[in-house]
Amino acid sequence: MKSLFVALLAAAGVSVFATVDHVDPPVTGSITGRVSMEPPPPPRRTSRARSYNAGSEVIQQLPAVVYLRGGIAGGQSTSHAVMTQRDTAFTPGVVAITVGGTVEFPNDDPFFHNVFSYSEAKRLDLGRYPQGESKEEVFDEVGIVEVFCEVHEEMRGAVIVTENPYHAVVADDGSFTITDVPPGEHTVVFWSADHDPLERTVTVTAGETAEIEVELTR
Repeated sequence: MKSLFVALLAAAGVSVFATVDHVDPPVTGSITGRVSMEPPPPPRRTSRARSYNAGSEVIQQLPAVVYLRGGIAGGQSTSHAVMTQRDTAFTPGVVAITVGGTVEFPNDDPFFHNVFSYSEAKRLDLGRYPQGESKEEVFDEVGIVEVFCEVHEEMRGAVIVTENPYHAVVADDGSFTITDVPPGEHTVVFWSADHDPLERTVTVTAGETAEIEVELTR
């Protein structure tokens, strides 16, 4: 009876064999890990008070960043980022873009702000501008661009300009993940505003996750 049923299905043009969708093997891998940091000194304070009866302000703290060095094919470039001036701080404090990308600096506070940098990779001064206005800057050289506000000494941020889109901001618990990384040997750079930079070499295999743990020191 079963053979007759199969024959009838076949005669009707119905396949009796289950089809399996073809799945391409993974062509990229991931890098994950944890960054621990030597305890920093007590938070630095500004050299001057903001008003007559106020004490000095605590310097803005920044997260660490992990990125791959060099030109690496593949991935989607990060061509634009936004760093908002809000509550007398750069938010987020760190952004990462690929070289040639732009960063927008809107002012959300009810007073004037400024954005300037004397970094080797980029010197800029966007001048003072009020709430509701925004200024944009192109970052056309690879490097770390630390930015400040001339009006508020405690404000600081960083623009990480890389040759490739493989980067991640380290979470509060020290963890990070960089996905869709092409296979091969890569140089991983760890940067923190308050610690010495560090480099490690890691080998990425398609379909697998390379793990790395480091400690940053001052």
